[in-house]
Amino acid sequence: MPKVSVIMPIYNKAGRLRFSIESVLQQNFKDFELIMINDGSTDSSHEIALEYKRKDSRIIYFKQRNQGVSVTRNNAIDLARGEYISFLDADDILHPDFLSKMVWKAGGENVCYCGHSYVTEKGRKKARLNFAEGDILEKFLLNTCNPHLNSWLIKKSFLDEYGIRFSPGVSWGEDMIFFSKVLVNDTEVLAVRDYLTEYHIGQPGSLSENSMDKIKKDIEWMEAVKQYIYTRVKDQKRRNEAIAAIDSYRIAGAILYRLDRNSSLLYKEDIKELISNYDDFIRIFNLSNGIRSIKLMLVYLKMRVQLLL
Repeated sequence: MPKVSVIMPIYNKAGRLRFSIESVLQQNFKDFELIMINDGSTDSSHEIALEYKRKDSRIIYFKQRNQGVSVTRNNAIDLARGEYISFLDADDILHPDFLSKMVWKAGGENVCYCGHSYVTEKGRKKARLNFAEGDILEKFLLNTCNPHLNSWLIKKSFLDEYGIRFSPGVSWGEDMIFFSKVLVNDTEVLAVRDYLTEYHIGQPGSLSENSMDKIKKDIEWMEAVKQYIYTRVKDQKRRNEAIAAIDSYRIAGAILYRLDRNSSLLYKEDIKELISNYDDFIRIFNLSNGIRSIKLMLVYLKMRVQLLL
């Protein structure tokens, strides 16, 4: 049985797939399996994956009809034989010592994470991350300790014990729901204070990618997390703090972030409609998250001023 199962869903990632696979195969820690599931790609991802499968016996590869990333990851979790699970998107990168440092730090415990860097055409930038340990649920929801999907190591038996899987049919915020469930059920999270993964970001999207539909989807995944917290967190203080993090910061922050990202593309009437539709969420926004909160509040005030001009 391998120590770690690295799970890689694939959907039309031929352009960077080789880099991602190589970053796994070049790990200093060798006791792993790489599970790749091709979710109905129409590019050359299948041929690339087959090429590597023939080269390395640690690779498990399947091709399925398109079912979405959540179902694909769940299928891979169910197939995994490793003591631990790690995820890697098919266009991102693990540093060579990712597995060795993560396995050593985990030391048999359930959950461990590390830092990540953002990579764009302009270069590489380390994520601003508070390397908190222990019960980090509230910090995760406040976005002060928010590791990327690629940056976790989680014991498979822990996921099975609590029935934690990705939500089928959810393609936006599915990772936030999943890791919120992980953090609800583990209060002894460990951290490797190093930046061991790279999240490659493509070209910034158009307005359609940050539209009202995305705002609605943000609210939907947060409501799903709130419902899970209500039903699973028995400690009242912990439950209230987690819910407050969502209600008074995360939801309003998501709305203001979308508005700010698209302010140059929105007409005055669009801004007025959006603020009117979501003002109940925005009004309970507080400054519980320091500079991030202040920046978002300034966005809100600026847009309010624009409506008066």
